[in-house]
Parts: sequence; C-alpha cells; structure tokens
Amino acid sequence: MKDEKETMKNTKPVLLELREGQVENYFKAMYDHFGGELKSNSYYLKKGTTLVHGTAIQLTEGIEFSIIDAIHSEALKMVRIPDNNPDYYHLVIIHTGEYTQTFEQELLKLEANSTKGIFIYNGMFPLEAEFPANSPYKAITFKFQKSCLEDIIPEAAAMLKTMYPTDEGLAYHIPTTNEVNQLVDDILRYQKGIYGAKAMIKARAFEALVITMKIMEQMTDDELHGLHIDDYNRLMRIKKHLLDSLTDTINVEAIAEEFAISVSKLNRDFKALFDMTIYKFYTRAKMDEAYRRLQTGNYSVAEVGYDLGYSSLPKFSEMFKKVKGINPSDVVAL
Repeated sequence: MKDEKETMKNTKPVLLELREGQVENYFKAMYDHFGGELKSNSYYLKKGTTLVHGTAIQLTEGIEFSIIDAIHSEALKMVRIPDNNPDYYHLVIIHTGEYTQTFEQELLKLEANSTKGIFIYNGMFPLEAEFPANSPYKAITFKFQKSCLEDIIPEAAAMLKTMYPTDEGLAYHIPTTNEVNQLVDDILRYQKGIYGAKAMIKARAFEALVITMKIMEQMTDDELHGLHIDDYNRLMRIKKHLLDSLTDTINVEAIAEEFAISVSKLNRDFKALFDMTIYKFYTRAKMDEAYRRLQTGNYSVAEVGYDLGYSSLPKFSEMFKKVKGINPSDVVAL
C-alpha cells in the first residue's frame, strides 16, 4: 500500500519548455517532442488517443490569434520562459477543460478545476501550466502588442494603463460570459472547415476580443483583481501547504498568520487565482485524493476515509458523493 502511494506521487507529466511569445513557439515545442505535422501557421498531431489541432492567424499587425482543440493521453507540463516584454500581452479564453497555473519550479497539481474563464498576463515572469491527461481542452488565445491593440480598440488604452501601471509581472483571472462562449463555439466549428472559414474565424475573433476588453473595463476594482508575482508565489506555497495537510483540519486565520497575509487578502487572492474558496479547494483536494486511492483497488473506503481525517465514515461518504457524484463504495467496485 505504501509503494502504491509513492507510485501515485511520483507520476510525472511530459515536460515541454519554451520561451513565451508567439504561438509558433508552442507549436514547435509540441512538434519537437511529439512529431506530427508542423506548418507555418498550424500544428496537427494524431497518435493513438492523442489528438491536437492548433491554428494561428495574424488578425492584424501586432495581434496574433490562435485556436487549440486537444486531448492528450499523457499529462503535459508546459514551462514558459519569460519574454520580458512588458508591452506584449497574452490573453487566454478557455472554452472546455482546465489547466493549472504554477509560478514556481515545483509542480503542484491543482485539484478539481481551476483557472477556467479568461486569463490575461504579461510575459514578465516564468509560468508553468499543467494539462491533465485524457481531458479535452479547447481554447482561443490572443497575443498582442499594447500599441497595436490600442490602434484598433482605442477605448482599451485607459483600462490597460490601469491594469498594468508598471512593468512588473501581473496577471488577472476574469470570468467569461455566455456571449464570449458562443463566439468561441462558432470559431471552433469554423475551424473544422466551411466556406470562408478564415474570414469567419477572424470576424468572430475580433468580436470576442472587443467584448472581452469591454468586460474588463466594466468590472470594479474588487472584481478585476490582479495578482503580482509575489502574490502568486505566496499562494503556491499556501496551496502546497494545503495539499501536504490533507489529513488535518484547516484554519484560515492560522494560515494567514503563518504566511504573513491578512485574512481578507488571503480569501480574495485565493478566490481570484483558483476560482473557489480555500475551504472548497481543500475539500475537493481531499475528495480527488480519495478517488485516486479508491480507484487503485488497494484501499477500502474505511482506510481512505480515516486516513484523510474523517472520524465519521457516513460523513466522508456524503461529502465524497456531493463532490464526485458517486458513492466511494461504487468506485471500489469499478
């Protein structure tokens, strides 16, 4: 049983390292590692259950757009080296799936979702992203020079200045909307090929970009909460603390004191980065760990429940079903 735990802990994703910047850097990193078909503006890979389809389009000078539709049989960890260009921004709109952002060399897998919606950042700090295995992932991205964006959306200039008043590393998580999701739906459908597909994709991409800028402009200071690299690094340490303490009972006040942060800022920053409260994150982390152990068939429900700090097995089973939608005993049977 101990060996099984160690095996589960030591499972590592495929590592890809690249310099932040244009989409071709991403496509080339995938091609160099996995092979496939690489063209000047696209990448395609079909191998077993792995399917990756990426397309890049130059919307206008200084603004690049890309589409990614993928499912990979192995977990991927993408390490992005900073481009150190404070006026070059990266905007990701996630349509399907999830991935984990990490701002330290150590990979700390985020349990049960996170970073869904819209993520905008400048390439002034190292950034890691882990994509889980066998999980569909669909997204669109914009990479743009600040001056070029302001040429086509001059109304965005004041908002970007407010969001990025200095050249230091800063990132924002922003909730998406049904309107943006519908535009991404159209783009993904057009990518499969219709008459005038490229023109239709560009039209929808421009519309999605304008609407996203407008969403950010309309958000209040509390809603549009950016996190500096120091905030991220602290949150990564807090996340590690939580994941290393799955058998304990957490105390937010004690965590805030240990990591030298106010409770209100801790709660706000954690929600901004992980899109959930600390308590919800911790509970989901416990249930994900419970599921992994039960799925091996090497643990009983009682062993898992007690080991994860539950003194009442009915309470453990109730929480497990609430989070996972299945009884823990059913996982053992499977």
